[in-house]
Amino acid sequence: MILEPDILQSYRETFEAHLAENKIDEAVISAQNISAGRVAQVLTNRDYNVIIPFLEKADQKQAGQILAHFSPEMSVEVLEQMDPKIGSTLLDDIPIDHAADIMQLMDQDEASELFSMINPNLEAMIRDLMRYESGTVGAVMNSHFTAVKKGASIADTMLAIKDAPVQIENKNYVFVVNKKGTPEGVISMKDLIRTNPKKLVDEIMTQNVVAVYTDDDALESAQLLRNRRFQMLPVLNEEDRIAGVLLLDDAIEILSENMADMFMHIGAASADESFYTPPLGSVKKRLPWMAGNVFLNLGAVAVIASFEATIEAIAALAIFLPMITDMGGNVGIQALSVSIRSIALGEVRLSEYWRAAKKEIVVGLINGLALGALFAVIAYIVQANMILGLVAGAALGINVLVAGIVGGTLPFLIKRWGGDPAMMTGPVLTTITDITGVTIYLGLSTYFLMSLVGG
Repeated sequence: MILEPDILQSYRETFEAHLAENKIDEAVISAQNISAGRVAQVLTNRDYNVIIPFLEKADQKQAGQILAHFSPEMSVEVLEQMDPKIGSTLLDDIPIDHAADIMQLMDQDEASELFSMINPNLEAMIRDLMRYESGTVGAVMNSHFTAVKKGASIADTMLAIKDAPVQIENKNYVFVVNKKGTPEGVISMKDLIRTNPKKLVDEIMTQNVVAVYTDDDALESAQLLRNRRFQMLPVLNEEDRIAGVLLLDDAIEILSENMADMFMHIGAASADESFYTPPLGSVKKRLPWMAGNVFLNLGAVAVIASFEATIEAIAALAIFLPMITDMGGNVGIQALSVSIRSIALGEVRLSEYWRAAKKEIVVGLINGLALGALFAVIAYIVQANMILGLVAGAALGINVLVAGIVGGTLPFLIKRWGGDPAMMTGPVLTTITDITGVTIYLGLSTYFLMSLVGG
């Protein structure tokens, strides 16, 4: 049966209606027609007095998958309010790396209670992931994977895949390991199916396996996986044995979170802050950056103050100041966003800032001429002063050019110097565009002061 978008939408609407009427049993039934991700999306907007009963009555496997789609912080709150016996069963159906994230955030007593109720092997795997430092690939790897010994037959390998635990999320690839557990090759399911069952895996495996280590940076490992277009990467421990795998889904999540964190930094927000951060905690994270921004903006204030006589002579100049500074900021943020995205996804090398500069010069010249001309016409119409229109248009055009170059190249330079490009570039960029815009505009106005006064 083909499920068309309108049919899927009707299923979701039915599910939401049952939840709104607090008909939990009916909601559980209707949720069977919806993906776990979509159910989680709907439940996220509901109170816990609806979420908890729903998960407790839902099929265990589906409930676990839904819980895995919640944020770790929300999952912690759900498990702490849920019957511990039911909550412990859900951990069986959560990806092992997600379970480790959840248990790491949970109150120690609550976590100990849940650990006491789950399978000892599962507890050992979760605790094993929890020992890795946050930000390393070991902390996000999945401990479930398929591997066979070198010298195994194709038939034995197919049997191993058939009997593999359900927790293995990707069975499309099998690693071939030596006696020490070190990977020496990898085989795809496609190749296994096409090969004579009597042959050995050694004959068809792809050698030179690309791997990472548990202590390697998770973001760099995710970028490697994406750039190589693999579905998974083996993660090795200090003994060169496979400890787990980095899956494509997890790599995408890491890259997405990194991009989200970087764009939060642009606004001088902290990546450590979330919806669940207490109000005083949010104040501590935000206030220092805002206070620092006050001192950065004093540069623009000082520039305006130095042109006080010009502004007093021609009060109309103040009308266009916000437009010129705001336009520079907007253009700079556009260029900044493109550069930070490229850096976050590992699409470019840090040494390519000259290439970024050349591109932004071309873009800035074209956009600056177009926007400057447009603004010159608008300024002339508003004030009926040709010189003022030309000055305002020229100032805006030059500021657009400068903002594009700064926004496009500064992230590369800051990253190369070892800093956080998003955290440092946002406040710096806005200050630079404000100062350059004001300086160019009021500087040109001062130069042409007599012509402006004369109209």
